Amino acid sequence: MHDDIGAADPGSFRRRDPQGVQTEAWKQTLEDTEAIAQERRDEGWDVVTVMAAHTDTVSRDMGEDDRFGLMHVIPNNYVETVTETFDSDEFTEYLVYGTEIDGFMFVVTELIDPETERSMLIPSRYDLARADGMITAAEDEGALYTHFKTIDGTILGTFEHDEYDPFIAGNA
Repeated sequence: MHDDIGAADPGSFRRRDPQGVQTEAWKQTLEDTEAIAQERRDEGWDVVTVMAAHTDTVSRDMGEDDRFGLMHVIPNNYVETVTETFDSDEFTEYLVYGTEIDGFMFVVTELIDPETERSMLIPSRYDLARADGMITAAEDEGALYTHFKTIDGTILGTFEHDEYDPFIAGNA
């Protein structure tokens, strides 16, 4: 008989959020997203918020390509927003608002098109315990990428961040 049979994944208790800490952190992330959006709108900018169905860390050894970074899975009701708004040639700047809570990163990524004063906000949450491969690749490359894909895996766009520390602050 093995002692570990039936043992829960060590991270499962943390993911269950028994104290509601992560739930509160997510609510704060959404409130921050709205506050950033409102501030930009007050300055006359066009702002869209894209809600990902899921955000995961991706490392080079996970797939058939060298893609790494944050992978936002975009639900069908936001695909058109992403495809009509995001253009990697036009969105050339970014800001990242992130905080680590209980081993998870809660992040608002703002992609910015300074020429036409457009902003795209993506609130997200991901598990730092599953980010080692992404962090290693970012350190090796000196950059981190934000990817958007549909539920069926179609890549909608990619943005390169030349600074990755705000994305991994809890692990740096």
